[in-house]
Amino acid sequence: MSDLNSIPALSEEELETLGVLLETEAERQESFDFFAVHGLITGLLSGPIEFNVRQVWESAFDEQLGFSKDEKDTVNTLFIKLSKEIQAWLDSGQDFPVPADLSLVDDEEDEPPLESWAIGYMTAVLLQEEAWYAEQEEKVAEGLFPIMYASGLFAEEPEMADIDEDIELSDQMCGNIPAAVIAVYLQLHGQ
Repeated sequence: MSDLNSIPALSEEELETLGVLLETEAERQESFDFFAVHGLITGLLSGPIEFNVRQVWESAFDEQLGFSKDEKDTVNTLFIKLSKEIQAWLDSGQDFPVPADLSLVDDEEDEPPLESWAIGYMTAVLLQEEAWYAEQEEKVAEGLFPIMYASGLFAEEPEMADIDEDIELSDQMCGNIPAAVIAVYLQLHGQ
């Protein structure tokens, strides 16, 4: 357990800079927004394979980036800083602070921020699927269930459709995500 006040956090200005740069790129091409990148980094750090920021770039963007060299350097620096913040939260053992409302009901967005975050997280899982499920496959899948649900990637599965039909159950499932992130992390890292 670490002191939550000592967790290195991005400043408001850094968050805004990263959010704007990612949003601009997402509008230019089908790339990840801030929430999806946050989920992706969280998933990569949660997984059993050592984190490498290059994985974020390869998964979140097409090869043809619209960033200038300075913007790319800024984004890379902020990715690394964000990864340190996320790692500190994972190590804290406290419920993980997902940077979005824990609900899929969002009147203003086509894709609610939580869904975007969960898609990013599940992208990391699917990239390293063999390693994630190498041991205790059933327990890992059980732990991932709320995130899998929120991502919408498995919406065709009957149990997901049942949850979708009940807003209260859907919100309850989404509310389980902060604890699920930590439980899966601790399970995969043997703590």
